[in-house]
Amino acid sequence: MGGVVKMIPYDKEKIRKYIEDSEKTSTKQEKGKLYEDLACYIFEMIPGVVIAKRNSMNQYNTEEVDVSIWNDKFSDGLHFLNNIFLVECKNWSNPVKSVDVNWFATKVEDRGLDFGILVAAHGITKENDEVKRAQSILTGYLRKHIQIIVLEKDEILALDTTDDIILLIKNKICELVVNG
Repeated sequence: MGGVVKMIPYDKEKIRKYIEDSEKTSTKQEKGKLYEDLACYIFEMIPGVVIAKRNSMNQYNTEEVDVSIWNDKFSDGLHFLNNIFLVECKNWSNPVKSVDVNWFATKVEDRGLDFGILVAAHGITKENDEVKRAQSILTGYLRKHIQIIVLEKDEILALDTTDDIILLIKNKICELVVNG
């Protein structure tokens, strides 16, 4: 029989507060910071995961990374992912468009990474042609062995434990690869 895996509960009120506060604030910068704080809280709770850097610019000052994650691959954590991955946070009132999905995927690729998470309050665009474009961006990066998954506000609000986020990430990766 395998070892006992401990699930760590999330403070659901804290998660709700991050989201509510981000929706109440009037400045774009504060909205973004609160969503980044939320993402950091969710990921830091996962065993073996630490926030390596926040709001880092590349050496050319042309690309900012919202959150970079260091993953020690603990067996009860994100053992199936590489040591470093990026998280982009978009707390916009509308879904993220294909151009912005592509920009984040390019940041992941430019750093030689194979995985990234786009935390988007309202997901990616769902209009007929635009959803095809946004999804085709993600599918196109699969050919380059780069996986980008999207986590939405409702999915984050449904998290009870770290096991939930781990399972959600696994399911999102499988859905991306199988459905393209």
